[in-house]
Amino acid sequence: MSIVPEGNATRITYFENHLAPWGQNAADIGLTLDQINRIAALTLAARDAYNAAIAAREASKAATQAQNDAIDAMAAFGGDLIKTIRAFAETSDDPGVFVTAQIPAPRPRTPLGPAPTPENLAANLTNDGAISLSWSAETAGRMAFVIERRTAEPGQAPGAWALIGTSTTKNFIDVALPTGLENAQYRVTAERPGGRSQPTEPIVVLFGTGGQSSGGDLRIAA
Repeated sequence: MSIVPEGNATRITYFENHLAPWGQNAADIGLTLDQINRIAALTLAARDAYNAAIAAREASKAATQAQNDAIDAMAAFGGDLIKTIRAFAETSDDPGVFVTAQIPAPRPRTPLGPAPTPENLAANLTNDGAISLSWSAETAGRMAFVIERRTAEPGQAPGAWALIGTSTTKNFIDVALPTGLENAQYRVTAERPGGRSQPTEPIVVLFGTGGQSSGGDLRIAA
């Protein structure tokens, strides 16, 4: 089993600590002066090489950081110049600017197409007797939502769908619901410049006897 420790720094330190006692007692421990001189020279060379390696690693780290900082500064300012060129090309309406600058022209925007149909339409009764509607939907492309309602009085068929409002958020409160209804149906349609979606499946709000204002029960039916 070797008594020389592991690790570069530890091994160098081990022999550095033994140079003095070995040199002072060479004959008593069976070593010659040439051997002492040789281990002293090797230890000194090992220490110098170790220190040089550490210095090289630190210099490499510093050089790498300096390189990264320089490249980042170049890329940031260069990116700003490209933005300026693009803006100049757009304001001057001259696609040749991109050719002259040797940068690609922006791709034409792909139309989003018709709005997808909203989903998960739900209704709840608020504390002041209004109907709160909510739904989930995609919102890309200046989306707006059209809310329609049709109602039915007791013993009568539902009337025609009527626009009751629009929203740019995914909720709406119907504060103008007539009293004395048997039920009210709601549906939501999404629209954006690319076109209008299909309306949601209607959600039906069923009122108890006497309608919304009578104190009867409210039930939601899909």
